[in-house]
Amino acid sequence: MKVAIVSKGEGGVDYHRLIKPFSLMDYDVTRCEGVSEEMFDYNFDVVVFSRVLPVVKQKEFIRKLQHNGAYVICDVDDHWNYSKSHVIKKTGDHIKKYSIDALMYADEVWTTHEHLGKQIERLNANWYVIPNALDPNEPQWKPKKTYGNRIGWSGGVTHFHDLMLTDGCWGDTIPVICGFQEPGEHEYKGIWTPHKEWLKLANNFKADYINALPVTDYGLLYDQFDIAIAPLEDNKFNRCKSNLKIIEAGMKGIPIFVQNIHPYTDDAKGIYKVANWKDAINQAKQMVGDRIMEDGRAIRQYVLANYDLNKVNKLRKERLS
Repeated sequence: MKVAIVSKGEGGVDYHRLIKPFSLMDYDVTRCEGVSEEMFDYNFDVVVFSRVLPVVKQKEFIRKLQHNGAYVICDVDDHWNYSKSHVIKKTGDHIKKYSIDALMYADEVWTTHEHLGKQIERLNANWYVIPNALDPNEPQWKPKKTYGNRIGWSGGVTHFHDLMLTDGCWGDTIPVICGFQEPGEHEYKGIWTPHKEWLKLANNFKADYINALPVTDYGLLYDQFDIAIAPLEDNKFNRCKSNLKIIEAGMKGIPIFVQNIHPYTDDAKGIYKVANWKDAINQAKQMVGDRIMEDGRAIRQYVLANYDLNKVNKLRKERLS
């Protein structure tokens, strides 16, 4: 089977949803960094892309792919309506029409969980859940070897408002915040500048900031702390996000405190649901090495059982068979 994945290779979404999964599958896979008429010469059996195709006449291009014999799959891990406070809402609003068209005209849609799938169903009834997952064989996802009691978070600066939910809850404790980006890193053609947003966060939120790593290594950032947090503002957009923070922390063998809303519905030892962040952080501060290690081992076993990419890829193979 000849499969094309459309991806420039930038960012975590493409890596987790396209590049890494298909690198582990026994197909003839071609990564297309863009789309052009040249794709029709390759007679792909399947074309998979994330959210939208990078072409203005997207609907027409999808129809041409299908007419050429390709089965077109749109993979979506977020809602297409951004929250009012989201840093790239203007950009999201600009591409909303293309996101909707992609969902409507694709032969089928893959998504991360049923809650988002029910939203997709209004546009395309042919949707399937393929959860996010990680490959435990990657060096970056090997479990921590030593434990202290530092509390931390790792991610992108689009989570500014989520992190600010914990503002004023830390007392004398200084959290570790991983993902800081220097000027020029991952700037989006004048649309927004991550470095400026990180400076805004640093000016409002006291923490030890650690620079980002490439998506092939960012799991190593979890070695900088021992207990993870995942605050999340309660809105429609965030409720459609995935539980990737749980999967990341669990794969590293780190207990995690998560906002008690969807998508953080997993129940396992080492996952703590939070209604009040001041109380949660105080609880985390009281945790000692043995308990952290015990929780970490338990959550890692849970994640290995449910979110090992080598197992989750069986769902992709079922859809492509």
